[in-house]
Amino acid sequence: MSKEERKKARQWAKINLPEFGKLYSIGIVQFKEIKYCRSDVKTITGKPHIDADSLYKQIHKLPELLKDALYLGSSPDDEKHSEIILWLYFSFEINNKPSYFNIMQTKKGEFRIHSISDEKGFDKDKIKNKV
Repeated sequence: MSKEERKKARQWAKINLPEFGKLYSIGIVQFKEIKYCRSDVKTITGKPHIDADSLYKQIHKLPELLKDALYLGSSPDDEKHSEIILWLYFSFEINNKPSYFNIMQTKKGEFRIHSISDEKGFDKDKIKNKV
């Protein structure tokens, strides 16, 4: 993983995303829009991924990639996160490698990208309501 690519991704967020986020129209069945914040980019780039550099290079178009991702299912929060009521999971590819969006639905009704996992870091058993 390149620290330089992570730095570029975070710099992009600082310049292009308002501090408290920007709404992107997604228009998928599960939700119509997603809030994408600077803090989301910091969280995403702070987690491991087998092809982190490619992920970081696409950080600016994650809401677009989510539009075409395959919905896998959801799980209620296990009460570890006081502001989260539901987790939604989607699969997509980065450089022909399986990757997974972990989307959180907050008590405020917002949907946000919490993390992006690679195949090794994603536990499909955590999906309680599979499609």
